[in-house]
Amino acid sequence: MTDSLTAWEAVGALARLAPSPHNTQPYRLRPRHGRRGSDGMRAPDIDECAEADIVLVCERLLPDEDPGNAYVLSAFGVFAACLERAALALGYAIAVEPCAEIDGAALRRNGGLLVVGLATLTSRAVSTAEPRPAEASLLSLRRTSRLPYHPREVDKTHRRWFADIAKSAGHGWIELSRREDVDLVLRRNADAVIDSLQSTPEREEMRGWHRLGRTPAHGDGLWEEPMNQPAWMLDAAFRVPRVFAIEPMRTLARRRYLQTQRGTPHIAAICGDFATWSERIAAGRMLFDLWMAMAETDVYMHPFGSLLTNARHARWVAQTLGVRDAWLLLRFGYSETPPAAPRLASIVMA
Repeated sequence: MTDSLTAWEAVGALARLAPSPHNTQPYRLRPRHGRRGSDGMRAPDIDECAEADIVLVCERLLPDEDPGNAYVLSAFGVFAACLERAALALGYAIAVEPCAEIDGAALRRNGGLLVVGLATLTSRAVSTAEPRPAEASLLSLRRTSRLPYHPREVDKTHRRWFADIAKSAGHGWIELSRREDVDLVLRRNADAVIDSLQSTPEREEMRGWHRLGRTPAHGDGLWEEPMNQPAWMLDAAFRVPRVFAIEPMRTLARRRYLQTQRGTPHIAAICGDFATWSERIAAGRMLFDLWMAMAETDVYMHPFGSLLTNARHARWVAQTLGVRDAWLLLRFGYSETPPAAPRLASIVMA
């Protein structure tokens, strides 16, 4: 850490790599300057500040595409787990305490800044923690891959590990590896993406987070290169979405989308409790642990959103897989290194 960075800025520089729906990056750290930590100590290298509010920037919510803001709230669990890993990478310890209750259905984009938790940082001066640089490397390696996957199975030992991570957190793990089953879900997901574009509220909400042009070093949203889609198709999807809903354009669009997902060896559905604030936090923490395990084993994932946020397609998932509590579907496998999505330059508020 350089002299120009406070500990919060250093930890935040890694924690900003946490994934979030549509790369909206809705969470911030707001240090409580002059406050003491729970141990009563104040160390000079944490800028006289051992506590920080975790703040939700409500204008980054996705209430039309994400009913009840369920996935944005689960991203708090992802962010909390990433924050803890970021601290470990620098030799610190962080404790995250969420607010007692957050009603996702009551949240609105005009809600301003909402404190949703507290992070307490213990400095190296009062901790036996040693820096773990490997953690920082994993945080950088963890990416969503929308590229075609290499058509070979993921090591069975690693797949058991992924399933155990879900199961140890109380969630079910349903894995599809037969070619016909994988292709069935991939085709249905392509249709769900096309159908979601036909809903004006959802489409306009998504439009605000899709970016065209060269991916910048710093930023947010979904850019054409990490999305692995040509600019003309992304532009047309929002300008003339109904064209993609009718034949033969629907078949052509589905075929083009499926080309980006060729070689996919596995689909997984994660099932379990996902209704309350605490359940969503726990689910997000588990998802981040899963993502890090995949990064450690050179495996990539690509979560599917529209299959479950679209009610008609969610019913198809329930009937096809025989479960009613699936809250995430994803494809996973080996791929080339995907382009990195940009992150904001800083998530630490003054």
